[in-house]
Amino acid sequence: MLTILYRSDAVEKLPYTALADICLRSARKNRDLGITGFLVELDGIFLQVLEGEAAATDELYARIAADPRHRGVELLLREASAGQPNFGFWAMNFGPLDTPTFWQAVFGGSISRGEFRRRSHDADFALTVLSRAYMHASILADIDEGTRTLIRGTIPSLPVC
Repeated sequence: MLTILYRSDAVEKLPYTALADICLRSARKNRDLGITGFLVELDGIFLQVLEGEAAATDELYARIAADPRHRGVELLLREASAGQPNFGFWAMNFGPLDTPTFWQAVFGGSISRGEFRRRSHDADFALTVLSRAYMHASILADIDEGTRTLIRGTIPSLPVC
C-alpha cells in the first residue's frame, strides 16, 4: 500500500457545494481504483491523503498535481507500507476546517488562518490535522445517513489513551 500526502493552494476559492461535488465524483472513481482518502480545506489551502496500490495511487496523484484548479502542489509524504490504510473508511471524503467548533472540539482551541497557512507545509502537522478531521468526520458519519454513499470500510474506533 502507498500513502501520499500533499498540500496545495486553490487558484480560486471554491464554495462548499463545489467541494462536495468534487468529493462525490472522486469517491466513485476511487472506489473503482481501490483508493481511499480524505481531504481538508481552509481558506483555499488543501491537504489531502491518498492510500492504495502504488501504481494507481501514483497515477491519481499525477492527475491531481496537473489539475489547473490548484497550484503549488507540494508532496509532503510518499510512503509504502504493508499495513492497512489509516484513512480506509471512505473512498474519499472531505472536512472543511472553517468552523471554530471543529478546532475547539478536535484541537482544544482555535488556529489563525496565517498559522494554518504557515504550518500546512509540515508533513506532521498536515497528517495530524487530516487524522483528527477524519476521526471527527467518521463519528459524524455514524449519525448522518447522507454520508453513507461515501463509505468504503467500517467506522474506525478511537484509540484508548
